[in-house]
Amino acid sequence: MYIPEHFKMSEADTNAFLETVRAGTLITIESGRPVASFIPLTLVGGDRLTSHIGKVNPHNSCDLALIILMSEDAYVSHDWMSPGIAPSWNYETVHLYGKLTIHTDPDWIIASFDDMLRRFSHSSNDDYEPDWLEKQARACHGVEFEIVDIQAKSKLSQNRSEADVRTIADHLESSNPHLASRMREVSLPHIVAREARVSQARSR
Repeated sequence: MYIPEHFKMSEADTNAFLETVRAGTLITIESGRPVASFIPLTLVGGDRLTSHIGKVNPHNSCDLALIILMSEDAYVSHDWMSPGIAPSWNYETVHLYGKLTIHTDPDWIIASFDDMLRRFSHSSNDDYEPDWLEKQARACHGVEFEIVDIQAKSKLSQNRSEADVRTIADHLESSNPHLASRMREVSLPHIVAREARVSQARSR
């Protein structure tokens, strides 16, 4: 993924992004063609993601797969910026590269069910009959993704002026408050620091 320096997500923000991951798009190459599946994800130990997919899904174990994670995104109108600026799109995304292992062991798959239930609901495998869990596991393959590289991007109008960023954030406040908040949190400090460097350079 192309990431200009000013759009690079900080390490702290990247770690926080991963801690709140709920789902993403798994991409592998099967028989020379890209195959993508949107799947729920559970972070385990900080460096692995687990999930499960139906047996009919064509993903196979491989040394390098890709998972794309997305946060909020929004259209940025030219009307919200200084004259002559083209419309744009703001978003945050994390691309994870790693080793994919497809599990067929029912015990592993059932354990992954429990991880996901505890992560996303107030239940666990204890709330289901063992026979039912085993039946579900026989219809699934387990997914284990070992993260080996992370590329993270926050494209939040950091290349615009402070006034433009404040205006864009104000316009997004009602429809996308999370993205508006992220712009104020990430972009404004970046722009203030950039303009301070420019001012300092000009005064020399």
